[in-house]
Amino acid sequence: MNSTFLLPPFLISLLLLLIRSIVGVSFFFSALNKAKNPRKSAKRNGIPLPLLLFVMCAEFAGALGLVSGILGQFAALGLMLLMLATMTLHVFVWKSKYWAGEGGWEYDLMLFTLCAVIAAFGVGSIAM
Repeated sequence: MNSTFLLPPFLISLLLLLIRSIVGVSFFFSALNKAKNPRKSAKRNGIPLPLLLFVMCAEFAGALGLVSGILGQFAALGLMLLMLATMTLHVFVWKSKYWAGEGGWEYDLMLFTLCAVIAAFGVGSIAM
């Protein structure tokens, strides 16, 4: 870590663990929701079933990588790609507004940004 940070290294690692945990749990439950009824989820999102199954597996794997810290930066990069694809669908295909409360892509942008923090700064020292 850069020695110019005002926070002690342990606190930085704790904050990175918090970010990893929140993002990892979010992706885990997103994948779990898709796994309950993949055909219905694929139809609702207007994507082919094989693509939905790929996204579901990628979300599970990314969540596991973030929460454990094992290959966490690679997991964050992969999840950033998923969020870019999702935001692209929101803007260009579904014509969604920005705000998540209106079915928009605000939440996806937040997850993308948090994954970018992990990709840039690493998983911290509190990891497997």
